[in-house]
Amino acid sequence: MKPLLRNRLRPTPAPAPPPTDGPWPEASFGDAARQVVDFLAEDGVDMRGKRVADIGCGDGVMDLGVFQQAQPAELVGFDVSPVDVESLRRRAAAEGVATSLPAGLGFEVCGPESLPAGDDTFDVIFSWSAFEHILRPIPVLKEVHRVLRPDGTLMIQLWPFFHSKHGDHLWDWFPDGWAHLVHDPFEVERLVRADPDKGPGWTELLLEAYRTLNRITLEDLHRALLSAGLRVSRLQLLSELTHIPVELAHLPLSLLAVSGVKLLAVPV
Repeated sequence: MKPLLRNRLRPTPAPAPPPTDGPWPEASFGDAARQVVDFLAEDGVDMRGKRVADIGCGDGVMDLGVFQQAQPAELVGFDVSPVDVESLRRRAAAEGVATSLPAGLGFEVCGPESLPAGDDTFDVIFSWSAFEHILRPIPVLKEVHRVLRPDGTLMIQLWPFFHSKHGDHLWDWFPDGWAHLVHDPFEVERLVRADPDKGPGWTELLLEAYRTLNRITLEDLHRALLSAGLRVSRLQLLSELTHIPVELAHLPLSLLAVSGVKLLAVPV
């Protein structure tokens, strides 16, 4: 997945992003990018030579991976915070994956609920691990519909849903999961801050992500898509083997068991 906090499309001030010159996130550049390309291709959607957008692009690493693998004519990454293009180029060069960024790869700063693009601009739009952070998904999806061509395709990967095992995004502290549903928020923050092995900057960054999760469910996402004039055409539920704590035995299994989703949606 992409870096956990990508300053998702939300109106509250975003915390400082993690250092952009850290270790190269191969999971974003390689595996996640490949999953986007493959999930679309399995349904006959080829990005080669197309105009493509990413909603919530973060540091841009995943977009570089998608561009190299899919070869679109243009790929625009949108985020409410600017991408450090020079840092991305420098890191890619140091890793040996690219000496320069492709001419067709660009990044744009967007508003919390607006995209700086014309109507019917993009053939394909994707979003990876962003919609659990977006405060108001319906206005964002309406903007996606506006800039997506009538015969275009939207791909969304959302992981993890809040009520699933790792829905707090705090797996560095709670690898066994469920802490956010077993403990109250104040206790979660106390336990996170009590860990001396994590730097205060990273700790506060992840706690801010935890506080601002929108707690969307699969049903909420479906309703938001329909409200925006988009229908789901392909669906893959993501789940994992888990033990359910006794404290959560009363909650619906549909909340606890569905940890994420990949889907394709098209204009109605």
